[in-house]
Amino acid sequence: MDDAEFISISRALDDCWMQGRLEDLRSFLADDVVLVARGGKPRIIGITGAIESYRQFTTYAEINRFQTNDYVVTWRGDTAVVEYEWEMNWVSSGAEHNDLGREVLVFARREGNWRVVWRTQIPKSLPG
Repeated sequence: MDDAEFISISRALDDCWMQGRLEDLRSFLADDVVLVARGGKPRIIGITGAIESYRQFTTYAEINRFQTNDYVVTWRGDTAVVEYEWEMNWVSSGAEHNDLGREVLVFARREGNWRVVWRTQIPKSLPG
């Protein structure tokens, strides 16, 4: 695979949760995936908990805008790291939120396929 294919897979993963196709995340995530939330806690280990975390967020959050850019792919042996910046506007319990961050997805080969084995968000401050 090349960089463009990893970027395409990363976008398709985001499309799954944005469109509510949460079970389709199984096509992208390794069974032993680790998700690290902003600030490092909680740490979710395993595909079932990972999908549930997406389900919880999309249940209470109405997403108005989600935009990604600045993709960078780094290869190291049988591992690829995809980083990208994202910006999201969402509403929960009547309160509007604007978030900005950098996503880090670590892909590894599992049973002949590339799967996300690690996902973390690095928070950024919004200007002004």
